[in-house]
Amino acid sequence: MLKQRIKRNLDLIGYSPTEELLDETLIRNAIWECLKNNDSVGVMEVLDSYLEALSKDALCERMEIARSTLYHSLRVKNPTLKTLAKLVSAVHAKPN
Repeated sequence: MLKQRIKRNLDLIGYSPTEELLDETLIRNAIWECLKNNDSVGVMEVLDSYLEALSKDALCERMEIARSTLYHSLRVKNPTLKTLAKLVSAVHAKPN
Protein backbone atom coordinates (compact mmCIF):
# COMPACT_ATOMS: atom_id res chain seq x y z
CA MET A 1 0.00 0.00 0.00
CA LEU A 2 1.36 3.40 -0.95
CA LYS A 3 1.53 6.14 1.62
CA GLN A 4 0.25 9.47 0.44
CA ARG A 5 1.72 12.65 1.77
CA ILE A 6 -0.18 15.84 2.22
CA LYS A 7 1.64 18.96 1.24
CA ARG A 8 2.14 21.48 3.97
CA ASN A 9 0.45 24.86 4.03
CA LEU A 10 -2.61 23.73 2.12
CA ASP A 11 -5.91 25.35 3.00
CA LEU A 12 -7.75 22.19 3.96
CA ILE A 13 -11.32 22.45 5.11
CA GLY A 14 -12.47 20.21 7.95
CA TYR A 15 -15.35 17.91 7.11
CA SER A 16 -17.47 15.78 9.39
CA PRO A 17 -19.83 13.36 7.63
CA THR A 18 -21.43 12.55 10.99
CA GLU A 19 -22.27 16.20 11.55
CA GLU A 20 -23.80 16.41 8.10
CA LEU A 21 -25.82 13.21 8.64
CA LEU A 22 -27.28 14.73 11.80
CA ASP A 23 -28.43 17.84 9.93
CA GLU A 24 -32.21 17.59 10.17
CA THR A 25 -32.80 19.83 7.17
CA LEU A 26 -30.62 17.62 4.98
CA ILE A 27 -32.35 14.46 6.25
CA ARG A 28 -35.82 15.97 5.87
CA ASN A 29 -35.09 17.08 2.29
CA ALA A 30 -33.58 13.71 1.37
CA ILE A 31 -36.60 11.83 2.72
CA TRP A 32 -39.00 14.21 0.96
CA GLU A 33 -37.18 13.72 -2.36
CA CYS A 34 -37.35 9.95 -1.94
CA LEU A 35 -41.08 10.12 -1.20
CA LYS A 36 -41.70 12.37 -4.22
CA ASN A 37 -39.91 9.77 -6.37
CA ASN A 38 -41.81 6.85 -4.81
CA ASP A 39 -38.50 5.51 -3.50
CA SER A 40 -39.29 3.70 -0.23
CA VAL A 41 -35.89 1.98 -0.30
CA GLY A 42 -34.22 5.39 -0.44
CA VAL A 43 -36.23 6.55 2.58
CA MET A 44 -34.98 3.56 4.56
CA GLU A 45 -31.39 4.20 3.43
CA VAL A 46 -31.62 7.81 4.61
CA LEU A 47 -33.07 6.70 7.95
CA ASP A 48 -30.40 4.02 8.34
CA SER A 49 -27.67 6.59 7.69
CA TYR A 50 -29.22 9.00 10.17
CA LEU A 51 -29.47 6.32 12.84
CA GLU A 52 -25.86 5.28 12.23
CA ALA A 53 -24.82 8.82 13.11
CA LEU A 54 -26.86 8.81 16.33
CA SER A 55 -25.97 7.12 19.57
CA LYS A 56 -28.26 4.09 19.40
CA ASP A 57 -27.76 3.27 23.07
CA ALA A 58 -29.02 6.70 24.13
CA LEU A 59 -31.89 6.48 21.65
CA CYS A 60 -32.98 3.06 22.91
CA GLU A 61 -32.80 4.28 26.47
CA ARG A 62 -35.05 7.25 25.62
CA MET A 63 -37.47 4.96 23.76
CA GLU A 64 -37.32 2.49 26.64
CA ILE A 65 -36.71 -0.42 24.28
CA ALA A 66 -33.94 -2.93 23.83
CA ARG A 67 -31.39 -2.25 21.11
CA SER A 68 -32.42 -5.51 19.41
CA THR A 69 -36.00 -4.19 19.19
CA LEU A 70 -34.79 -1.09 17.35
CA TYR A 71 -32.78 -3.19 14.91
CA HIS A 72 -35.65 -5.61 14.37
CA SER A 73 -38.19 -2.85 13.72
CA LEU A 74 -35.97 -1.30 11.04
CA ARG A 75 -34.56 -4.53 9.62
CA VAL A 76 -37.80 -5.37 7.87
CA LYS A 77 -37.22 -2.31 5.63
CA ASN A 78 -40.90 -1.44 5.83
CA PRO A 79 -41.62 -0.11 9.32
CA THR A 80 -45.09 1.16 10.09
CA LEU A 81 -45.82 4.85 10.26
CA LYS A 82 -46.43 4.38 13.98
CA THR A 83 -42.89 2.97 14.41
CA LEU A 84 -41.36 5.87 12.46
CA ALA A 85 -43.35 8.41 14.49
CA LYS A 86 -42.18 6.83 17.76
CA LEU A 87 -38.59 6.84 16.53
CA VAL A 88 -38.66 10.51 15.49
CA SER A 89 -40.38 11.48 18.73
CA ALA A 90 -37.72 9.66 20.77
CA VAL A 91 -34.91 11.35 18.87
CA HIS A 92 -36.34 14.73 19.80
CA ALA A 93 -37.33 13.86 23.37
CA LYS A 94 -35.35 15.56 26.08
CA PRO A 95 -33.12 13.15 27.97
CA ASN A 96 -34.31 12.24 31.47
